[in-house]
Amino acid sequence: MALQGRPRPRRRRREGSGQTDEDPLTGAGPRSGSHRKGRWTRWWPLAATAAFVVLLAATGAIPTWPGLIHLVALPPLDQFTDLRLLLSRASSWPVFLALLAVVTAVRVVLMAWLLGGLYARNLRFAALFYAVAFGPVLVAAFADAAAYAVLYSRLFWPAVALVGALVFTLGAVPWQGRPRLREAVALTWRRGLRVEVMLPYCAVVLALGAVADRIPGLTVPLVPVSAVATGLTIAMMDRPALRRPGAALTALVAVLTAVSIVFVATRGYDEPEPGPPQPGSLLIVAGINSASGRSVIHATDVHRLGYRCEQVYYFSYAGPGNGQPQEDATCPIRTGAPYGPTDTERPFREQVDLFVEQASALPRPLVVAAHSHAVWVVWEAAATGRVDVDALLLVGAFSSTPTGYPPPHVDEPGRVLGDLLRVAASSAGLIDFHFDPDSPAARDLLGTAGTAESILAQRLPQNVRAMSLPSAADLPLMTDHRLDVERNGCPARVAHPNLPASAAFEDATIRFLNGRTPPPCPPWRDWGAVAFRPFGMPSGQALR
Repeated sequence: MALQGRPRPRRRRREGSGQTDEDPLTGAGPRSGSHRKGRWTRWWPLAATAAFVVLLAATGAIPTWPGLIHLVALPPLDQFTDLRLLLSRASSWPVFLALLAVVTAVRVVLMAWLLGGLYARNLRFAALFYAVAFGPVLVAAFADAAAYAVLYSRLFWPAVALVGALVFTLGAVPWQGRPRLREAVALTWRRGLRVEVMLPYCAVVLALGAVADRIPGLTVPLVPVSAVATGLTIAMMDRPALRRPGAALTALVAVLTAVSIVFVATRGYDEPEPGPPQPGSLLIVAGINSASGRSVIHATDVHRLGYRCEQVYYFSYAGPGNGQPQEDATCPIRTGAPYGPTDTERPFREQVDLFVEQASALPRPLVVAAHSHAVWVVWEAAATGRVDVDALLLVGAFSSTPTGYPPPHVDEPGRVLGDLLRVAASSAGLIDFHFDPDSPAARDLLGTAGTAESILAQRLPQNVRAMSLPSAADLPLMTDHRLDVERNGCPARVAHPNLPASAAFEDATIRFLNGRTPPPCPPWRDWGAVAFRPFGMPSGQALR
């Protein structure tokens, strides 16, 4: 008896949509009614969307930044980009909600057309998809916007991770040919999230964003390229799925896990040899939200840098005094008044005055180590000639304040972001993070875009040596991390808060103070920023 092959699956035509079912695991994705309309008829709305985005960017209606290419990306990356633009540009809640309704309606219509036509079934599917994705996408967009507003990279990276997970798990869902969202989600998982299609697409999106970041002039021309990549990805969903999708997905997870382990395991730095004794004094200035003896920079190993405790002084945001609690500080704190987090939020000019007062009488040569927000304080004092310093160690400096947010109840761009930021800040104390977006220091330095640029644009006196050491994790929040100083250190693979007590800072400082050449900086050290900066907010990057 002759062997009979496996019978071919029967196709069932769905009324209204023209869709047919295939084998749920290995068959080709179902064809939609749009295929019978011709290629151009199917794709012209996507082409029109790309052309409209190009027009808006060319006329200045929307900012030109690397994330512009995401406006024609697969959902929910397109929704994430819409929210980023609205959070940065909407001047009031009514404007935000009205524009959100308009762009959501456009997204729903576009997806329905790409699904096979403007049938009620397709419209319902698209509307439900965007409604389900809206919650987590809004969380990611707000975390992204807040990271740029308060310069806190520990919000940026989780936002990017959440968006990446949403795109990778939901990006293939609409194109599986199922009329109900629950069925489409289940089939997508059974097909291994279509990793054979989504993985190349994600790589293309990252590559296009990196090119736009490196060559800003190509950003607008890359919008149609991004639309073509989106269209090709949707078309690829019609091809047969992998025979063993679960194995492919498992292999991908295993590779990503191994890469993550290697990345974390190779972040350490060897402790440098202690530096030779240094003359004069060292003044340590902690950043915002610190307290007497309760900041990482207080725990800096000053002995390894070449200083004795008798030479070390700690700045106080409460002003001069007879000493402060030592807490985590390496040395006893003999001067200054005890201060707490609220003292670090006093007006910026008062902070500069206090620094000048406490630094002027210290023995020379004077080296000042400033962390994060304190960089702007010491730079202002030194650049304006109000205090004589010999060297500045600038740790975790931010070269820009890219977004800003208006005061309460003021209808200006960023109004919605500011209101959401205040709500989030009111509950941040639950995780021991205290920040008041309307404190004098926050309003002076973060509330207005470009404040940091104006401070750092003042040139330091020629006799002031300065070194800057940024954290690699902070790079996406800045268009350029390099300052106008004698030495810009290689971005350290250390979290921003831990940078002042790291071996990377100790080694860079010892080399700088003693005139030693730093080791070569790996060219890939800023690749993460180049690849992921397009997922950031548009305001600051658009200034280029």
